Amino acid sequence: MPNIDRFAAKSALREAMARDAYARGDVRIADPDLAGQTWLIATHRGLFAIAADGGAGASVKTIVYGWFFGLYRHGSALYVFENCGHRDRSVPMGRIVRFDLAGARLAKPAVLVTGLHTNCHQIAVVDGLLCVLDTANQAILRFTLDGDAVDVQRPFAPAPPHDTSGAYLHINAIASVGNRTAIMLHNGKVIPEKTSELAWLDRDWRLIERQPLPGHSCHDIVADEHGMLWHCDSMAGDIIAADGTRAHITDTLMTRGLAITPDAVIVGMSSFGPRHLRSNLHGGVMILDRALERRTTMILGGSPTDIIAL
Repeated sequence: MPNIDRFAAKSALREAMARDAYARGDVRIADPDLAGQTWLIATHRGLFAIAADGGAGASVKTIVYGWFFGLYRHGSALYVFENCGHRDRSVPMGRIVRFDLAGARLAKPAVLVTGLHTNCHQIAVVDGLLCVLDTANQAILRFTLDGDAVDVQRPFAPAPPHDTSGAYLHINAIASVGNRTAIMLHNGKVIPEKTSELAWLDRDWRLIERQPLPGHSCHDIVADEHGMLWHCDSMAGDIIAADGTRAHITDTLMTRGLAITPDAVIVGMSSFGPRHLRSNLHGGVMILDRALERRTTMILGGSPTDIIAL
């Protein structure tokens, strides 16, 4: 019981600080210096930066405090989705924060959008607009790059999050691919069990097709330099590519968060458990070379949700 009480106390403190920051419009930067950093990792316990590519001397540090999911770089701007309501899904305390990447520093933090559902996931810029996946409401919220509301796209019918029939898709990843947009359909609550799918949408946000994937509760849609799409087969602890390539990452954690550069692949590894305990769950990242050979594993203080290369 003492450990449970301590975890509960820490969670309550983090939640109180997040709510206070939301109310005051503050962004809690821990360390704005990105000199020498290679990757940014969004987690339930902060935004982390990792230096180097996983070789000797690699290090990790917290750069922003908070509970984060979506993470997207567009030019010299960094957009993040922050859940300031933490475990409480009844309060609309999600927000979008923008940072300028000025040289090697995070600068000019600005809260662009507030009042979002706390169960939003990834962010992408599509056709010059900031697109946010409102996972709970099965919608794509579109804003200008300065945060002005444009519209809400609903290619999927609303469904309650507890639905098990397949109506609730748990959309969690978005990417612009050629002249189409891809959305990840997690499908993790369907009974009987169903694999994940890619939903392909045209530029008018109309559904073209649903493509089954060889994985369950998948996350991420990432193209390498050849245009090959990669995903996390989260429940298997793998990453998979459209050509059938598969790499096993972890036996005990789920894969979530993926980024690829010409020299390396980085994969997030997240603990999974009851929602009321998730703010305390740990995680890590594995860095591989492009032959998918392991370079190093690094432990993080929180479960990764999204990863980008700087």
